[in-house]
Amino acid sequence: MSKEVTVEELRERLDEVLTDVKAGETVTILENGRNIGTFGPTIRVAQRGVRYPFRNFDFGGRPKNLTSDVTELIREDRDSELKKHGL
Repeated sequence: MSKEVTVEELRERLDEVLTDVKAGETVTILENGRNIGTFGPTIRVAQRGVRYPFRNFDFGGRPKNLTSDVTELIREDRDSELKKHGL
């Protein structure tokens, strides 16, 4: 769920808004009808406060049907961009 509050409403009801965010709600803050910020639930944070959303993601091995070297493709693309700009 998400909701919008004005800066004035946020000042008046900060505790309530923070309780909503802790419960999983995303809150957008508006000033003069413009979005100036968003509060939302965060992903789990590692011990030192650094976020690791893919910490336990298993990338697996190289696909068997992959015939090109991805690194070489990136290098070729980079080199062509450099030539295009005269570098």
